[in-house]
Amino acid sequence: MLARLKKEAELRTIAKEAKQRTLVAIEVKPWDTEQDLMELWKKITTTVVQDGLKWAEACSLVDVAFGIKKIVTTFVMGAKNSSDDVVEAIEALEDEVQSVEVVSMNVL
Repeated sequence: MLARLKKEAELRTIAKEAKQRTLVAIEVKPWDTEQDLMELWKKITTTVVQDGLKWAEACSLVDVAFGIKKIVTTFVMGAKNSSDDVVEAIEALEDEVQSVEVVSMNVL
């Protein structure tokens, strides 16, 4: 009986983890003021693709200083995804992206 209860608890935990999602907000800072940020955002959302990762429908452009803007957007990831992997994939676009910062993470 104890083994059966233990197995049922493990199955419930696995099912709960499969449904667990996290909302992550990030800021992407470009190198140049001349850069087309909407084109960069489209490039990021089409090249950084993983199972369980869903990008937001849109992004917002926020002023930083001296005419430079940054991209602020969100994505939802599953329990098997890592925000560090997503950030590293975006930073791999090193000719266009200066830095990426995770602003917040919320479990849904």
